[in-house]
Amino acid sequence: AAGLMLIFSSAAQALEVSPLSVTLAPGQRDESVWLYNDSDRPWHGQARVYHWAQSLDHEQLEPAVVLAVSPSELQLPAHGRQRVRLVWSAASPATEQSYRLVLRAGQDSPAVQISLPVFIAGAERRAGPAMAVRVLAGTGPAVLELYNGGPRHARLSDLAFIPGRGAAMPLLPGLAGYVLAGQTRRWTLPGPAAAYADGRFSARLGQDEPALLAPLDPAIAPGSSSGL
Repeated sequence: AAGLMLIFSSAAQALEVSPLSVTLAPGQRDESVWLYNDSDRPWHGQARVYHWAQSLDHEQLEPAVVLAVSPSELQLPAHGRQRVRLVWSAASPATEQSYRLVLRAGQDSPAVQISLPVFIAGAERRAGPAMAVRVLAGTGPAVLELYNGGPRHARLSDLAFIPGRGAAMPLLPGLAGYVLAGQTRRWTLPGPAAAYADGRFSARLGQDEPALLAPLDPAIAPGSSSGL
């Protein structure tokens, strides 16, 4: 996804980043991210790359081994640009691998932290995410569980509930988050599970139009972890 991320840290201090997400195709060894310091002061910081996994109730970030970032120390003059390269040093993986590029300001610069998703495409790219959904009941509010059984990540946005009769009810307008390949995520819903007994859920995956999400068979993902 190409675009700009504008992060305000204090009056007249901002850092622009483009693109907002990076994907390396099979066989591709590197890709660039551009930073722009839209301020009258120099900006110093660090770039680090982490392997990204999802597990129970949180995201897991561990230092990357086969994906590197260069340079790792950032020096942007006032109104200056800098290129950051992501370099893959292994063979193309069989399945998609997920990483995060984290940019942090140094102690002498306005506080900024940016985390961008980075994906290393698997050798087989024809299949996309395969999302399935179910509602978990408990003593409190209902919990929506989404499982991605496909070989690629899902960028989930505009999550809505469509009752058996009536118009769609927006639940999470805009970006809801990512569900990595083979992973499960949960969101707390307003109201009890009974409120969602008669209807379907829909969401936008990537840039596609909103689509209905398939019901999740409990046998599909036994023991799969969930994260927020």
